[in-house]
Amino acid sequence: MVDDGRRPLSVKERVLLHLHGRILIEGRWDAPVELSQSGVSHAVGVHRRHLPRTMRRLQESSLVNIELRHIPNITRRVQVYGLTNRGYQMADELLNIILKWNVESQDGTVPLSNLVKSSSEALEYLHPQESIKESPAIGRLAELVKVAYEDGILTTAEERLLDTAALELHVDRKTLERIKNRIANDGKNGNDARLIRSALMTALADGHIDENEERILRRLAHESGLDDEAYSTLVKHTISESLSLEERAYFGAMEAIDWIVDEKNPFLNDLQNALGIDQEQHDRLHTITRAKLN
Repeated sequence: MVDDGRRPLSVKERVLLHLHGRILIEGRWDAPVELSQSGVSHAVGVHRRHLPRTMRRLQESSLVNIELRHIPNITRRVQVYGLTNRGYQMADELLNIILKWNVESQDGTVPLSNLVKSSSEALEYLHPQESIKESPAIGRLAELVKVAYEDGILTTAEERLLDTAALELHVDRKTLERIKNRIANDGKNGNDARLIRSALMTALADGHIDENEERILRRLAHESGLDDEAYSTLVKHTISESLSLEERAYFGAMEAIDWIVDEKNPFLNDLQNALGIDQEQHDRLHTITRAKLN
């Protein structure tokens, strides 16, 4: 095989790839969290306290601009980073080089360009975030998620709280979702909720929850100590996962109007035609609303 020059990416190169395509808009007072110290340090795999030295060197090389900007929902201004014209040119050249690297795939050895197109995708493939040692900020957020998941389900209020905490800790949404997925799948958390979830999936297998199944589900929820909001959230998530995209959209629209509509109403016909929902699907989707506690 011809040597294509593949090698580990340096921190400098990882920074260039992360910032490539993420524009720091001139004249704006704010910036996305991905351009902050926390966002960059997590993406490139270095502790936040070590990043400023790297970024100053890139600034001295005229590759990066450093500014103070507001991050959404953060009261104080923080350092954010953006590539200069020279930095973009160097990132473009780097991306063109690494897209030619050969990597292993299900189809054998192929150029990286067969699997990814953007600089962020290339960085994620060559330096996946899952392999990065978590920073203290991410560790603190993980502890908050673990506490919220003690009953096996995140309520709407808990979701909002975690979103706020992530913003305050400068942790991007993708990382927050990764943490939540990891903890949600941890066998030590929420065993009772997982039992109810399994029962829900079984009840929904035929697309219908009858009155007997409904009674059993409610009794399981109450005996497990799940309050009404936690149970309703669990039901909502489980129903959503059991439906197709079209059924999910239709179900959401009908839930918004409490299923109160004349069957001859043009709105209902237009919605069903647009999403390909027939009367049988309508009836089936209507029945599963009974699983929700009033």
